[in-house]
Amino acid sequence: MDLVNTFDLPYQVDTLTTVSGLESFLSEHDLDGEVDAADLTRVRDLRADLRGVFEAKTDGEAAQVLNRILLEAGATPWISAHDDSPVHMHFEPVESSVSDQLAATTAMALAVVLCDFGLDRLGVCASDSCRYAFVDVSKNRRKQYCGDKCATRENVAAYRARRRATE
Repeated sequence: MDLVNTFDLPYQVDTLTTVSGLESFLSEHDLDGEVDAADLTRVRDLRADLRGVFEAKTDGEAAQVLNRILLEAGATPWISAHDDSPVHMHFEPVESSVSDQLAATTAMALAVVLCDFGLDRLGVCASDSCRYAFVDVSKNRRKQYCGDKCATRENVAAYRARRRATE
């Protein structure tokens, strides 16, 4: 979700235009590794593919995109026991590029949401001035906006429009 939202669709603002921008994103998400221009290109392509998952109309459409990402990244499940943590699954390919690791990790995370909770938990903000991707963790699965700020802004705009219509 955070990767998809590095490109602000309505305003066409992109925070991943340089290798240093990618390094900053990775650092903010506790990911490390050497990156270059090829990684930047791959991550920008990945971002567009992941947005397609959030915008998918059917489970099959989302699954098709995720399966392609996982295949291209060389995702391989393996069990890890490190840092005194309980054993857990990893899916990123061992000794691969940062972009492939990011692709495998993000695609698997969305695959788990898709398989365990359904496509209706993945969405894009209904605000035309936002369009950020989000994962709906609400009880009723009816989230329309990425957060309270957009929901409030849209509700206030609708209220004002109704008031103008009655004046």
